[in-house]
Amino acid sequence: MKMRKAILIPLLILIVVASGCLFKPPAEVRFSVDRTVVAPDGTLHVIVFVNNTGKVGLTGATLVLGDEDFQILQEPKFPDVLPVGQSVQLVWILKAPTIPGHYNLKLSLELTDELKRSWTGFYGQFRVFVSTGATPSDEIGLGISGPETLRGGETSTITVTVKNKLEAPIDLVDIRLDLLDGMKVLSADALPESISENGKIVLRYTVKAPYAYRKGYISAMLRYRIGGSEKSVIESVPLEVTWRPWNADSGTLKDAYELKYHWITDGYLVDGYWSERYNSTPSFNRGELRNLTLGIIGNASSEPGAAKAIYDWIMRTYSFGDTTSTLEPDKILLQDRLSYAEGQILMTAMLRSIDIPARIVTLYNGTDCTRRPVTEFYTADGWYIVDIEHGLIGSLEEYLASPYFPRLYQIITENGYRMVAQSPTELSGHEHVDVTGDFIANIEDRLISVVSGRLKPELRSKLMMLVNNLNENERLYALFILSSAPSDDELNLVVEKYSVGKMEQSIKAMYEFYRDMEWSDDFTRYWKIFAGDVG
Repeated sequence: MKMRKAILIPLLILIVVASGCLFKPPAEVRFSVDRTVVAPDGTLHVIVFVNNTGKVGLTGATLVLGDEDFQILQEPKFPDVLPVGQSVQLVWILKAPTIPGHYNLKLSLELTDELKRSWTGFYGQFRVFVSTGATPSDEIGLGISGPETLRGGETSTITVTVKNKLEAPIDLVDIRLDLLDGMKVLSADALPESISENGKIVLRYTVKAPYAYRKGYISAMLRYRIGGSEKSVIESVPLEVTWRPWNADSGTLKDAYELKYHWITDGYLVDGYWSERYNSTPSFNRGELRNLTLGIIGNASSEPGAAKAIYDWIMRTYSFGDTTSTLEPDKILLQDRLSYAEGQILMTAMLRSIDIPARIVTLYNGTDCTRRPVTEFYTADGWYIVDIEHGLIGSLEEYLASPYFPRLYQIITENGYRMVAQSPTELSGHEHVDVTGDFIANIEDRLISVVSGRLKPELRSKLMMLVNNLNENERLYALFILSSAPSDDELNLVVEKYSVGKMEQSIKAMYEFYRDMEWSDDFTRYWKIFAGDVG
């Protein structure tokens, strides 16, 4: 009897596995392309239908191209979470090869879920002919017309034209207009139920551009039915949105920045503690700085572009030391040598002078709020950081993923320091806002997002396998190390070279050795050890 049970159990497991009950894919995935004949350097669209058939929400999708002759021009935005039982249709815009010929476009999709697991095994393949004689579809003509450039906050009209080239009517299922991030549709014409043979319809959309710089493609996707067959056609056109707040009036600025607007008009740059310590008043005249700053930023088309121009000018104009002699921007301007604090004060004042919300952020230990000053400036995409001491300018997420943040994180979490934004109104001691949460909340997910973006798509699942094999502390330490790689090429080389097991072993050993030590101000040191550059 025991022997019989021993035989039946493996047999039962084999039957369950073969039936797919144990290893069920988390989603139904279908691939399609909108055209298989395309002009050299022309665009085509990969449409991926994802239906969540698993047990948890899906949080991301990565398309991997098997042919390097094709390039991804624009990726779709995946829902924050795709719940179980719901589906989404994603569209990738691809650039075709330059050289005419037949190409095998091989595609694979990697999905991630709420448990930070990666799922692979979804494949598609299409034969694409690149030809100088490529012609539009002989069934349905789809066209988009509108401005090629818009200003931030500007309202405009986008026109979509649909032509039925067939000798029979077609039924229209739906039409979707995909815009640049932050663009809004204010009004739209209704889609009729059908188009007669050789007929044409024109749809008008009133759209509003975001108060932000954007450059990419807007697309229209039409689903239609001929008889019992449903088909789709997609068309995309380029669009650029520029946002120059220094050209906007106060009403527009208030609409753009809302609660962050006061970071433009506040009169003081740092609080009364600074003022007493350095015997200086941290006030400035925005008007006096404005003309100088406008000349420096030239034809910048966004807040980050203007900030980069100011930063480059400061680095060209001044040398840096440790002595802070004044908190007044007009006096700082006249100096040859600045402290890093003076550099950040000048940076902040110049940004405010051209109507960009900006503030000084520092460490605070309960007594002193002057350590490690950086400048934050606000955009529609969130806060950006300018760290003059470390030569860094980028988004807050890029700052968190820099080699200079891990030590700051250790000071905050182990030594009880807080991150504060200087927000004085009366210069009466400590007047600042605690912004520690902005820097450490959900830090693991934010680091994963940055590191994943730096990795080749085919290596992202390897990253997820690594972090899932580590405990919470080891995982964060690993992400700090990976994000400290000096270049994307070096990061990809190391992740591709080493197995998940090898990386896991190295991370565990390094974390155990360094966990109770004071970390280096520059985490590149630990990256070099991990990568094998030093002993």
